[in-house]
Amino acid sequence: MAQNEASIDEKFFLIRCGTVSQKGGIHMKAKKLVAVGMTVLMLGGLFVGCGNSADTSTEANSGENVKITIFQSKIEANEGYKKLIAAYEKNHPNVEINLEAVTGNDFGASMKAKMQSDPPTIFSVGGFSDMKDYGDVIEDVSDLDIMQHALEGTTDTFTKDGKVYAIPLYMEGYGFVINKQMFEDAGVSVDSMMNFEGMKAGFDTLKEKIDNGEMKDKYPNLEAVMEYPTKELWIAGDHDANVALTHDFKTPNEAYAADSLPGTGFEDYKKMVDFQASYTTNANNTANLNSVDYTTSLEGGLAIERVACIKQGNWVAPAVETTDPEVLQKLDMLPYSVPGYSDGKYFVGVSGYWAIHSKATDAQKAAAKDFINWMFTDPEAQKIVVNDCKFIPPYDNFDGIKASDPLSQRIMDANNSGNTMNGWVYSGSPNTWGQQVAGVEVQKYLAGEADWDEVTKTCIEQWSELRKQQNN
Repeated sequence: MAQNEASIDEKFFLIRCGTVSQKGGIHMKAKKLVAVGMTVLMLGGLFVGCGNSADTSTEANSGENVKITIFQSKIEANEGYKKLIAAYEKNHPNVEINLEAVTGNDFGASMKAKMQSDPPTIFSVGGFSDMKDYGDVIEDVSDLDIMQHALEGTTDTFTKDGKVYAIPLYMEGYGFVINKQMFEDAGVSVDSMMNFEGMKAGFDTLKEKIDNGEMKDKYPNLEAVMEYPTKELWIAGDHDANVALTHDFKTPNEAYAADSLPGTGFEDYKKMVDFQASYTTNANNTANLNSVDYTTSLEGGLAIERVACIKQGNWVAPAVETTDPEVLQKLDMLPYSVPGYSDGKYFVGVSGYWAIHSKATDAQKAAAKDFINWMFTDPEAQKIVVNDCKFIPPYDNFDGIKASDPLSQRIMDANNSGNTMNGWVYSGSPNTWGQQVAGVEVQKYLAGEADWDEVTKTCIEQWSELRKQQNN
């Protein structure tokens, strides 16, 4: 969701919620390899391990009435959060939890305003910049019991001097989300498309059958193999640029520490931009792609079977389910395969974190910690986290719980098999570089206003310039 990414058009709203309950287990056996891949992202997270949450639980159940507020950015998870809150409040009648959500590009500004007027108890944080902006008001959460179960590397961004200052909420992974039924009907198996050459061959086969009219009877809406919404700068910039950045940096932390960008992987970046553009209805006029937005590609594309594929992540499942639940069950996700580089790999990382406000009252902080521990350890709460919030949890105590959609399950399976790469190295780039530099340059390239050498040169130069500005 990535993170704020997944629901770009929704507006600010406030929700008052109800209740939840306590304790528990689950597990997803996320392995070590996911670790690195998930270290950072638009919401930075941290971890450490050990626990005296018995104390926090005691305070949360002390009988003192306490009210806490959650201010968060993942609007599509609100129904799940409401279930969690309702369950918790049911068993903790002295605790009242208010849920507020802002999504998309509005969250950062709304957060700053909120901090000035009515600071929340729990709030979403977004990587390195948030550690800098809110470092003086975020609580040490090293003592949370759940931190003992955090996957290796998932808390790096918000760890300072051996202390953890944010809680990893969920992992996400992206690749090429496909309607596998369409490909199977075209005579192409999913297993044959797990590397770049196989994926290209499968896309070519389906394109030929679409062009010949062979798919029309069964899929009357089907126009093209793919949609590529480059109006969304995070798609052409952050996500696609990540393939270039992973050539030079292993983690977001490394990228964040880099004053310059070697640019080793820009040819691979070009390959993936060209690949996606070539299978759209605008293949012969790629400038038109810069007018295609996320909603058009998803609710108006994949979910209505107008296209067979979009480059996205498991976070699209709720929107597809809302549009057509039957289509969701036809979906699968191919790796983000770059020939000879990331064949068979999914880009995976932690993309959501919560921090606790250090200036809240002791009772509020105790209740916040108890609620968070509970939501990741209580068996019933864990089910809500996976099935209703639709999270892939970044913890190793989620045994026996399967994802409620095929896309999240594919990422869980990739985590377990180690077929992952760090999907959020881009979060360590200088502020605004991913979207306002890389994303804009791709738009220029597709519009014929810049060649790829110019794209590469500008991206490398602006990295250094923006880093200087950031450090001043």
